[in-house]
Amino acid sequence: EDALEQGDLFVDVRTFEEYQAGAIPTAVNVSLFDHLERAQIGILYKHSGSAAALERGKTLVSPRIDSLLQRLSSYRTQPLIVYCARGGMRSASVARLLHHEGFQVRQLVGGYKRYRQHVLRFLEDLRWPLIVLHGQTGVGKTRVLKRLPHFLDLEDLAQHRSSLFGGIHRQPRTQKMFEGWLHHEFLRLPKSIPCFIEGESRKVGPVYLPNGLVASMREGKLVLLTASLETRIRRIVEEYRIVDEPSRMEADQIICSLKSALGGKRVVYLRERLRRGEIPEVVRVLLQEHYDLRYEHAMRSYRYDLEVSTENLNTAVQELLEYRNTL
Repeated sequence: EDALEQGDLFVDVRTFEEYQAGAIPTAVNVSLFDHLERAQIGILYKHSGSAAALERGKTLVSPRIDSLLQRLSSYRTQPLIVYCARGGMRSASVARLLHHEGFQVRQLVGGYKRYRQHVLRFLEDLRWPLIVLHGQTGVGKTRVLKRLPHFLDLEDLAQHRSSLFGGIHRQPRTQKMFEGWLHHEFLRLPKSIPCFIEGESRKVGPVYLPNGLVASMREGKLVLLTASLETRIRRIVEEYRIVDEPSRMEADQIICSLKSALGGKRVVYLRERLRRGEIPEVVRVLLQEHYDLRYEHAMRSYRYDLEVSTENLNTAVQELLEYRNTL
C-alpha cells in the first residue's frame, strides 16, 4: 500500500502476454521469459522437479543479463519493486541480481496475485463521496469532467466511450487492467472532497464496474447536464472523428447491427449517409431515433439535485464547483 501511494516503480518480470492481460499501472515490463519459454519451464517443473526447471531458467536468462540491466539502468537511483505472478523464482532471481548490482530493490511478496487481491478488496469495500454527472449522449460530460478538479473518467480508464461506437480509435482495457487503473486513480483523490464522475450503467464497453463503485454512485449527488441537439451533434462529430476508411468501415458494421432496433430502411439510409460522409446526419438520426429514446427510458425514475446547461463549458464547470462548495 505504501509503495502504491508513494509512486515507487514496479518492475513486472512476467511475460508480455501476462502483462497485457493485467498489470500494476505504470509498471515497467521487463520479461524474464517469453510465453513459450515459460510454458516449457512449467512442464519441466511438473515432470522433472524444481531443480531441472531452475537449471533451464538459468540457461535461458544468462545471455540476457546485460540487456536486462541496461533496460533498468535509468532507474538505478530510485526504489524498485520487482514482481512476478505469485512472488516466486522469477521476481526473486531478478531482485537478487539487481541488489547485487547496487539497485534499491525489493520483491513484492505474493506477486501480482497479492496485488489483485488488494485491489479487489479495496473496490468491493469502496464508499466514496461522488457527484454523478448524467445527460444525453453528446452533452459534453467528458469535456466537463476534464475541466474539473478531483474527477474520475471511467471511459478513459476503460478506453471505451460506453456506447456502440465507443471502441472506435480506442483499444479497450481488460477487466483486470481497468480495475488496476481505477484503484490507481482513487489513491490520488482526497476522500474529504466529493469526486466528480460520469453516470454509467454497470458496464463500460467490455468491463464491469465494481460493486463498491456502483453503490457509491447510487448514494451520490445526481446532476443533469443539458445541451441543444445541434451542440450535441457537433460535439459527437468532433469526438468520434469518422474521417478515414477504417473508422468508416467500423461505423458501418455497427450501423448494420442496429437493423432490429431501427428497421432495415433506416439502416440503409444511414449507411448511404455514412458512405457520402454526411456524418452529422448519421449522428442526428441515431440520437433522435435510438440513443435519446433509450436514455429517457433508462433514466425515467431518476431525481436530480441540480440541472446545468453545458452550452458554455466554462460556465457549467463554475456552476458545478459552486454546487460542490455547498455540500
